[in-house]
Amino acid sequence: MKTILILDDEPAVRQSIADFFEDYLWWPIQAGSAEEALELLAAEVPLAAVVDVRLPGMDGNTFIREVSRRGIKMAFVICTGSPEYDMPDDLLVLPFVSDRLFTKPVTDMADMEREILYLIELVEQME
Repeated sequence: MKTILILDDEPAVRQSIADFFEDYLWWPIQAGSAEEALELLAAEVPLAAVVDVRLPGMDGNTFIREVSRRGIKMAFVICTGSPEYDMPDDLLVLPFVSDRLFTKPVTDMADMEREILYLIELVEQME
C-alpha cells in the first residue's frame, strides 16, 4: 500500500486530507508538527508528504530541508492557507518538491494526488 504523510497543525484539515487519500487506497500517516513528523520518519518513510507551511515550532520549509539533509527520498507537495506564500528558491530546485502550490481549501484533491504520483515517479527514477 502507498504511504503518505499528512503534516498539518489543524486536526480537521489533516483528517480531511487523510480521508481522501485513504479512500484512494493510500495509507495516511498524520503529524501535527514537523518535530512529530521527523520522529515518525525514523520508523517509516512514506512515498510522499503533504506539508503545511505554518506550523508550531519548525515550519514546513525547514521540515523539507531537514528531510532532504538526512538523505530521505520522498516526494513533497506544499498545501498552505497562506495565499501570499512564495516557495523559497532552495526548495524550488529540489526535484522531489512540487513547484505547484496547493492552497486550502483544496478544491481538487485528485489533482493533488496526480501531482504526488508524478513526483513519486521522479524520486524512483533517481534511485
